[in-house]
Order: sequence, then C-alpha cells, then structure tokens
Amino acid sequence: MAKTFTPFCAPLAVAFALVVAQPARSQEIPSPEEILGFVPGTDSLLATWSQIGSYLEVLATASNRVRLDTIGTSTLGRPLLLLRITSPSNHDRVQDILRVQGLISHPEQLTPAARASALARQPVVVLINNNIHSTEIASSLFAVELAHRLATWHEYERLLDSLVVLIIPSTNPDGLDTVVRWYRDYKGTDFEGGPLPWLYHPYAGHDNNRDWFMLSQRETRAVTRQLYHKWFPEVVWDLHQMGQDGARFFLPPFANPINPNIDPILVAATNMVGATMATAIQDSGLTGVSHGTQFDLWWHGGFRTVPARHNMIGILSEAASARLASPVFIERDARTQRVATMFRPSTWKGGWWRIGDIIRYELLAADGLLRLLYDQRESFIRRFILLGERAIRDGRDTPPAAFLIPPTQRDRHSNRVLQQLLLDGGIDLELATSEFSAGGDSYPAGTVIIPLDQPFRSHVKDLLEIQIYPVSEDSLARPYDSAGWTLPLQMGLEVITVDGRFDYSAIPIDAPAIGTGQIVGTGPLLVLRNTSNAESRATAAALSSGATAWLTDTSLTIAGVTLPAGSIVLKGGKADSIVSDLAIRFSFDAFRLSRLPQPQQVINRLPRIGIYSGHTANMDEGWTRWTFESNAIPYRSVSTAQIISGDIIRDFDVILLPSADSTQLLEGSSTSRVPEEFSGGLGPIGVAKIREFVELGGILVALGATSNFVIDQLDLPVEDVISREFQKKGSRFSASGSIFGVSLAGNTAISSGIPDSMSVFFRNGAAFTAEGGAQIIARYVEKPLQSGYASDESLIANTGALVDVPFGEGRVILFGFRPQHRGQTLGTFKLLFNSVLLSRLP
Repeated sequence: MAKTFTPFCAPLAVAFALVVAQPARSQEIPSPEEILGFVPGTDSLLATWSQIGSYLEVLATASNRVRLDTIGTSTLGRPLLLLRITSPSNHDRVQDILRVQGLISHPEQLTPAARASALARQPVVVLINNNIHSTEIASSLFAVELAHRLATWHEYERLLDSLVVLIIPSTNPDGLDTVVRWYRDYKGTDFEGGPLPWLYHPYAGHDNNRDWFMLSQRETRAVTRQLYHKWFPEVVWDLHQMGQDGARFFLPPFANPINPNIDPILVAATNMVGATMATAIQDSGLTGVSHGTQFDLWWHGGFRTVPARHNMIGILSEAASARLASPVFIERDARTQRVATMFRPSTWKGGWWRIGDIIRYELLAADGLLRLLYDQRESFIRRFILLGERAIRDGRDTPPAAFLIPPTQRDRHSNRVLQQLLLDGGIDLELATSEFSAGGDSYPAGTVIIPLDQPFRSHVKDLLEIQIYPVSEDSLARPYDSAGWTLPLQMGLEVITVDGRFDYSAIPIDAPAIGTGQIVGTGPLLVLRNTSNAESRATAAALSSGATAWLTDTSLTIAGVTLPAGSIVLKGGKADSIVSDLAIRFSFDAFRLSRLPQPQQVINRLPRIGIYSGHTANMDEGWTRWTFESNAIPYRSVSTAQIISGDIIRDFDVILLPSADSTQLLEGSSTSRVPEEFSGGLGPIGVAKIREFVELGGILVALGATSNFVIDQLDLPVEDVISREFQKKGSRFSASGSIFGVSLAGNTAISSGIPDSMSVFFRNGAAFTAEGGAQIIARYVEKPLQSGYASDESLIANTGALVDVPFGEGRVILFGFRPQHRGQTLGTFKLLFNSVLLSRLP
C-alpha cells in the first residue's frame, strides 16, 4: 500500500488563512461547499465537470458580478464554460467594452478620442485558464473558489470596476471527468492517484497544450475565438502543475532564450507581472517559489506562448503536484532545489504537500495579479496599445514587408488549412485582384498576401519564417519544447517572403481563398495526380465502395495536362460519385479516361488497417488516430490482448505501431503502478505474433522511436546510427523538435505523388543504414537542418529517414520521424497514407 498520511481536516478559514484576511461574505450566495459537498482543497475529494458546472450556474444566477457562457463543446460533447466576472455596471456596458478591446488591440483603427476614452475608463481584461492538463487537477477547484471570492468578497467589489476577469474552469472537461472517475475508482487502493492507462484528451493527451497555433482540436478553436476575435485580453494566465519534488511554484521570468519576435517591452512586462504574483506568495510567508528554470520564452504553440505573439502578457504558473487529490510526503533530502538563489529566493523545507496547498498558492498569486491590474489599469491599457503600434510600425519599416501564398500549391486543401489557422489567429489576409510584382518576381491574381504592418505581426512571422535556435551559455542546452516549427515546411506549402514594400491591388478576405477542383474528360476510369492528402481520402473511399486502384508507370497527358508517373487510377465501385464530390470539397483535380492498360498488380479492396493502442497513454497513438479520422482513412484500434491472443493476419492487412520506446512496447506498465488489467506490454508472445503477421504477408509500419524496437525484435538488416552513436560515450548529436530536409527515391508506391525533396519534423527519431533487400525511400540530405536546432548533424547526413524492408511474404516500413506529429505535419501525411493504402503495389 501507499505510504499512510495524516487526514486533512482543517476548515477553510484555517486552510487559507495565509491568503488574505477574509472580508465579510454575502449570505445570499451559496459557497462551493454547499453545492459540491466539500470545501475545495480538501484531501482526497475532487469534483466532476457536472458538479463544477452546477455550482457555477448557481453562482451566476445568484451574483450580479458573474455571468456564465458556453463558448463551444469539447471533443466528446461536454460544454466549454467561460465565466465573466466584473462589476454590474461593466456587465451593462459589455458590448462597448468588447468594441473598445477590439480597437485597442488593432490601434491602426484607434482615433485620439477613442484612445483617451480607453485610457480613462476601459477595464483591463485578464483571462485565467485552468486544467488543460487534466491530471493537473487542482486548478479546476481553484477556479471555483476564486469565482466565489470574486462574487462575494466586498474587497474585490472595488477592483472589479477596473477589471473583467474571464475564467475557463477547464479547457479539457473530457479529461477532467476521466481523471476524476479514475481517482474515485481506485481511491483507497495501491493505485490511488496513480497514472492513467489512457490519454486524458481523446486525441492529443498532454499535447492539447501544443495545439494553440495549429488549432486542430475543438477546444483550442473555441478558446482561440475568445482570445483573438472577441475579448483580446491584455493578460493571459495558464495554470499548470509540475513534478512533486523541488520548487513549490514556478512563475516568470522565464528561462532563456527569448524568441526574437516577442517585443522586449512585452518580455519586461511579463517579468514584472510574474514577479509581482510571486511577491504576493512570498509576502504571505510561503516559500519555494522559483523563476527562470526549464520553461523558456522561445517555443511557439502553448496557451501562454501564442498570446505572447498577440501582444498579450502570457503567464505560466506551475505548482508542485500532489497525487491528484491525495497528499504526498516529500523528504527534505528528496528535494532537488535546496539552495536559495536570485531566481529561488526561498526554499521549501519539505513535509506534507496537499491539493489544498496548491490552491492556496494559486489564490495568493491571483490576488497579487488582480491587485496589480487594478493599481496599474491605465498602464496595462497604454502598453497594449503601444505594442500593437510598434508591431504595425515594424511591419512598415523592417523587413520582411509581407508573405505571399501563391495559388498553385501541391495540396490545395493544406493551403486552406494554413489560411484558416492564420485567420483564426487574428491575422489579416488579402487576395490580389490582379497580377503584381514583388521582390523582382511576378505573381498572379489569386495570390494571398499577408502584409506585416498589422498588430499580430509576431504571430504570423513566427509561424512562417525559419527558426534559428540560439546556442549560448545563457540559453538552455536543449529547448523546452520544439526548436523549429516553420509551418510552410511542415505543411509542404510554398510561402514567399518579400522584404521590400510593393504595390498591388487586393481585397481583404475572411475565408481561405484557394482554387476549386474540377473533373476533366470523359470515360469510366478516373486518374488522380495523387499529390494531396485529400486524394488519399478519395482513394480510401473509392476502395471502400468496391473500386480497384493502381498506379501509372509512365506520365499521361489528358486534356492538355501532364500527369506524372505514380498517378493513381480508380475503376469501378462508386469512384465516380465519390471523386466528383471530394474534388469539389477539397479542391483537387481529377481526369476521366476511356481506356488504360490495367497492370497485373492492383488493389482490389481497402486495406484493413489496425493502429496499435497499449495501456500507456501514448500521445503519438492519439495523434495517429486523429490524423486518420480527420482524413477519413478507416482503421481499427488493436489492443495488446488482441495481438497476443488473436490471428491478426486474419483481421488486418496493415498494423501501424505509433512511436514509443522499446520498454514501453515490450513491458507496458507494471502491476505496481496500474491494476493488472491495464498492465503489461507485447512481450515475447506479442513480438512473435507480429513476426508471424509480417511473414504471412502483412504490412508493418513503425513510426519514430518504434523503429528501433522493430529492428531489434525482428532482427532486420537495418541499423539506427543515432542509437549506435548514443551507446558510445561522448556522442554530440542532438536534435529535439526541428525540421530536416530529405530527398526521396522515385518510382515507388510509398513515394508516389511526392516531390523529389521535402521537409520532415524530427523529434527523438532515427537515421538508418540498410543492407540486403531493404530500400531507402527517403534520405536525410547532406546538411539536414532546415529550421530549429541540431548539433553534429553530419552524423545523419545521407542516412535513411524512411526504409522499406521485405520480410517473408510481407514488408516492414520504418519511419525515422513521425509523419503525423501533433497533427501539424500535413506535408508528410501523404507518405503515411501511401504506406498503408498503396504499399502492396510495386
């Protein structure tokens, strides 16, 4: 059993005595305890999303300071809630507040009179986001307690005249309920507060805080609308939890390096706000607050980092964790931070650590933040305007002047996705109405122009340009997260950078502008270029309807258009109606033919695809499912038990193993961490079943780190040079979250429809040498790094990034990178889809 602990029984007044002396409370508004049945912060008690929503509805009904809105629904259909807390008079003029927020966030529209009025009376808007990572559960209850205090404490009544406090009690209610259910089911057992054996966001898991520029998930899209189209808050605070040892609470200043696209004024303001919140905690007598460690200001993609590219102060707090709601005892010598420093002015002495302690630190930080915003209301408004003005001025005076998206793209639908995520991120796009010249080249009407003299310049610039991660004594040796994320490279799109200003005629657009698809010619056969992800969708749908498919071995000219070798031919079934519909919806062209010689090798049915899902909450597995579902490629999840006990060649043609380390795949979780039904991995029996599957003709596809597992277990004639190098002492190779260039072999089914060179996202991947009949489909180029950071990249120059290995009657396809990484790498989805749909073809 877990270590015993002293029950927590202190009443709320004692538990939070260090927050502030409690003012008198309204007797008409119920407390959280009256609805939830317990005081937030009580040991071993958590609230479901329904309980939290019920209390917030009661609070909004009872208090004239609180409004409760539903801003969307979660992936599984739960309501996403937003609390708006301010003075009654501000509620009465909320439409005017929203109008002015829009003006001051886009100061090119701001008149002198409107500026003066905003400085005189506009409240500061702060958005507080909670529980995006569902196991970091305390902030969902902090949100309830903070909302109650703001609604009832007389001391806050004065502050709310100058503030609009927006609170999202959970950005992932699906995960909150998953965690609460798991905790309640196993409370009082050896597994109390232990790890979940599945993802707490249905697709992204912990990566749901890595989706704030790609906007692939429903939750991030809903909240993004509030951030960059409705409320435009001056300050965004994202609450998290970290490991149990070490510091009790992290707040800015962040660690180096600083992303050069973030205005220095915003960096200084972020430091000031974080230090003020930390001071409020220190002033109470609490200890263990740290700054400047681990969490950097380089990476783009999190809830606190994307707002920073929108002139908003993005605050991250990280509290030490309990075991969900169960206390933990931290021995003094188990702590990692024992010495006071400038960024760690006091150290925690060790002892019991509870969910109530987490909430206490968070409430103190909130009190410090809200008092600062009240005291400096005009300064925050003035700074917000200034940051927008500086971005516009820099866009006029400093290169680049604009980005251009030409209308001709290999994958028009990916072009649509890019334009939509920019629009959703508050970026102004324009559509050229006539031909124009820029940077010495001519561009046609229909080109999308992204001028950089706009207030959110930092956001679009940071997404579309190349990242060069700075390596110095002041920077983290390894980036906190990704070092490079350049979207045109990840998405396989051409985006042109123009340094100097140029003349053009254009209209603003509020929806993506891309070419429309068409069907040309006559006849029963349909030919697709096979260059886009949408064409893979069409191929899968046609095969599912009874069509057959094959690849052309030479180029074709149809209606004056030359189609390359490797184009896909569809015949029969419902291919005609399916392609006719999808070509219009996803903007690809199709060509009808009367006759074409049919080769001996064709695909006569949709391959039965299985995606392996163990009990280890694998985010790469979640992103794989999302990639297949969002592109309508049918699959079934395959469990460990199904592989071990079943005849998988009878049920599947393709088994896909998402990226995972070998121990995770072989052993899974032990019975010391999870109940027996969720323990264990593939083991020797599962490996033998997979070997048999491939020998009998199955296709095995391994992504990222899983490639090494497959190489070792199947004894393939392939070696990962990175793994070999790391077994030696003194290896200098390092590349975490960067973009590499690869060249592709032509005339293979896997590479069909794909250019001779492309970019791949590399994170903890592999680089192969191969012997025997193994074929290298993609190679890292001589100097692979294109965006981000890599040390000793020469180690992988000209080695394999993607290898096709014959094995018995089947084949093993090894990806040294993750072609579906975080749903961002649309440019490499096609390699994955070809591998599962077409790999039986030569």
